[in-house]
Amino acid sequence: MEQGNTNRTIYCHFNFKRPKGESFGLFAVAFYSDFEGKKLIYNVTHKYPLWLDHQFVTAIQAYEHALYTIYVNQGLMRSAGIRTIMIVTDNSTLAGWIQDPKKNKKYTEYMDRAVSQYRAGASKEITIGIGLCEVRDYEKSYKYCKEEFVENDKADVIKKTDSGKMIIDIGASNLTYVTVGELDKQNLNKPEIVGM
Repeated sequence: MEQGNTNRTIYCHFNFKRPKGESFGLFAVAFYSDFEGKKLIYNVTHKYPLWLDHQFVTAIQAYEHALYTIYVNQGLMRSAGIRTIMIVTDNSTLAGWIQDPKKNKKYTEYMDRAVSQYRAGASKEITIGIGLCEVRDYEKSYKYCKEEFVENDKADVIKKTDSGKMIIDIGASNLTYVTVGELDKQNLNKPEIVGM
């Protein structure tokens, strides 16, 4: 993200895709510097196991992914003079829940799960101002909800056992698994012990 004037506002578009018959979703976020969504700054797509195979719950999970992406990038944003991020969605139901997370008690638990870790004083506190645009007929991140844009592959790491439990598949080809012994062999920044 480029350096520039302070107090800039950018627009965070987010969406998801649930591939049919799969237990994972593709979650995309795209930041634009303009309201119309023509000047792309950054986009990212991740593949995660679904919280629940349900359209509304996955929309809430996509919102959490947008907050996570803001959290991860907020340092760069602040140094680039960005002080406000406006959330962009085409989902009027979700927008209503963002404004009032307790609007539908059936989904309040999921909304709390989505936002609790990003609140003031929480473990992943977001320090940039966040606002919500009026619901649009379209948003411009859905086009990134494709396998070719996925930057991780955690869904392939997490497997379901016959009993229905979720486990981590250490043998997965995409899991970077390093033992303590292997770390020692790499001699990663071993401190020099002086005076012993």
